[in-house]
Amino acid sequence: MPTLSLEPFRRRVEQLRDAWAERRALRGIARAHDRESQLALLRTLHGWATEAAAEIRAVYGPGLAVEVSRLPFDDAEAAAFTVRVAQDHTLTFALVERRRVGGTRWHIAVTMSTGGPRGSTVAAGPERRNGQWTRARLEDLLLSLLGAYERARSEGGEGAG
Repeated sequence: MPTLSLEPFRRRVEQLRDAWAERRALRGIARAHDRESQLALLRTLHGWATEAAAEIRAVYGPGLAVEVSRLPFDDAEAAAFTVRVAQDHTLTFALVERRRVGGTRWHIAVTMSTGGPRGSTVAAGPERRNGQWTRARLEDLLLSLLGAYERARSEGGEGAG
């Protein structure tokens, strides 16, 4: 019987371990709803988005513009960043204040915008009740954005920019 390489399974085990370690590390800031904790989470998301954008560029090459805007300084009133694919497909991650009777809570709001004749802007991101930000969730949003870009490109829409 031939010996199969265990490398693919080993890689999956490493990914599982790393994902859970990352999730445990983020648990504290993800559960807290003060501005500083959510700003730290936004910084983490920005780092992941920057890494993912580099991987997208490596796959698509120079024919597809993929940009991640800078994250404003800590004292900036509006903390947000945008991932742009082509000219008019964007994901925007913003630190948003929500006032409640019991006080103010902060969270990360995400919107996805697609251009072209069928373009739209919709809310995105993990559900508030049971979702926690993970690298995989952010990457899933980026894959959705790329899917919208590819769809627009296939349909010959303006969004193929």
